[in-house]
Amino acid sequence: MKIIKNYLYNFSYQIFLMIVPLVTMPYIARVMGPNALGINSYTYSISYYFILLGVVGLTTYGQREVAYVRDNNAKLRKVFWEIEILSVLTTGVSFVLFVVYILTLGEYEVYLWAYSIAIVANILDISWLLTGLEKFGILSLRNLLIKLIMLALIFSFVKTKEDLLIYILINSIGTLVSNISLWPYVHKIGLPTQIKKLRPLVHLKPALFLFIPQLSISLYTVLNKVMLGLLSSIDEVAYFDSSDKIVRISFSVLISLSTVLMPVAAHAVSSGNSKGLKSILKYSLSFSMMIAFPMMFGIVALADNLVPLFLGEQYGAVTPVLILQSIMIMPMSIANVIGNQYLVPTNKIRIFNFTIIFGSITNLILNIPMIFFFGALGAAFSVVISETIVAFSQLMQVRKILNIAELFEEWYKYFFAATAMFIILIILHFFTRGWLGILTSLLVGIFVYFIALHILSPKFYKLMLMKVKKNDS
Repeated sequence: MKIIKNYLYNFSYQIFLMIVPLVTMPYIARVMGPNALGINSYTYSISYYFILLGVVGLTTYGQREVAYVRDNNAKLRKVFWEIEILSVLTTGVSFVLFVVYILTLGEYEVYLWAYSIAIVANILDISWLLTGLEKFGILSLRNLLIKLIMLALIFSFVKTKEDLLIYILINSIGTLVSNISLWPYVHKIGLPTQIKKLRPLVHLKPALFLFIPQLSISLYTVLNKVMLGLLSSIDEVAYFDSSDKIVRISFSVLISLSTVLMPVAAHAVSSGNSKGLKSILKYSLSFSMMIAFPMMFGIVALADNLVPLFLGEQYGAVTPVLILQSIMIMPMSIANVIGNQYLVPTNKIRIFNFTIIFGSITNLILNIPMIFFFGALGAAFSVVISETIVAFSQLMQVRKILNIAELFEEWYKYFFAATAMFIILIILHFFTRGWLGILTSLLVGIFVYFIALHILSPKFYKLMLMKVKKNDS
C-alpha cells in the first residue's frame, strides 16, 4: 500500500511536471524563436556538465545508502551528514572550474553566469534524503509549490527573446529556492553528534561508480546539444531540444515509477528478499511496456499535427526529428527497469557502467558524421541507436540472473494493442485538425488501446483489473 501511495504522490508530481512544459513550451517557443531557444539549450547543456560534476553521482548513491540505513537513526544521521559534506566539497570544486571555463573559453557568458546559480544550488539539494526515506509527499508538494511560482513568473516577465536572461534566472533561482525549502525536514534527523568521526571521503569512490554512468548517459542526452551548437547551428539545437523534451516529458510517467521503486528494491536487497525484488521487476516491466508502446505509437501518429500546433509553424523541422526520436521510448523503458530497479539496487554497478559506457561510445562515434551531415535528425538517430544498445546490452548482461523470457512473455499483446490504436489514429489524421482533432485522437486512441488490451488480456492488465474491482467492492 505504501508503494502505491508513494507512486501516486510521485506520479501526480510527474504529471504536473509534464503539464508545466506543455503550458510553457508553446509560449517560450513562440516568444523567443529557435535562435534564443537554441542559445538557452546550448548554455544549459554546458552548465549541466558542471552540475553533474558537482553531484558526482551522490544523488543516486545517497538514495540507496539512506534506504539501506533508514531504520537506524544513528547510522542515518552519520550517512546523511557525510554525504552532504562531500556534496559541498565536490560542488565547490565544480563551481571554481565553471568560473575558469567562463573566463577563458565561455561563449554567451552572461547566460552561463546565470546558470552558475544552479550549480551552487547543488550544495542544498537533499532530495536524495527524502527519496531514500520514501517521503515523496513532502518532496512532491514543496516542489509543486515552487514550480507554480516559477510558472507565474515566466508568464509575467518573459515577453520577448530579449528576456532570455530573465527566463534563465527564474529557472536557476527557482532550483535554489526549491532545494532550500527541503531543509526544514533535516531537524528530524539532527546534527551530527561526533563531527570528528565523520568520514565524508569514504563515499567518494562508490559515488564515482554511479557518476560514470550518469556522465556517460549525458553524452547522448546532453552532449548532442553541445555538438549541434558546434557542428551545425543554434537553430538545430532548438529543433533537437524541442523534440527531446517532448519525448522525455512523456517518458517521465515511467521515471516516476522507477523513483519510487528504487529505494523499495534497495531495501528488499538489504533484507535478503530476492523473490520480492524479482516480482517488483516483473510487474514494473509489464507496466512499462503497457505504457511505452502506446506512447511511442501515439507520438508517431500525432507528430505531424502536434508540432505546428504545439510549438508554432517555424518549428516544422521538429516533426521528423520527433517521429524518429519517439522510437527510443521502448529501449529507455527497458533500461530504466533493468538498470535503475535491478542493477543499481543490487550494487551491480560495474555491469551498469559497462552498458552505459558502451552506449555512449557508440553515440560519440555516430554523432560527428550524423550531426555534420543531418543536423538535428542525425542527433536523433544517434541517440535512438545508443538507447537501444544500452537496453540490449543490459539484458545480455543479466540473462543468466533473471528469466528474460518470463519478463517479456506477453510483450506482443501490448504491441498489437498499440498497433490497433496506431491504425485508428492514422485514419483519424485524415479527418481531424487542430487541438480538437488532437484531443479526439487521444480519447479515441486510449479507448481503442484498452479495448484491445481487454481482448488480448495480458496477465498484468488482468491483475490491475482485479485490484480495481477489489478496491471498489
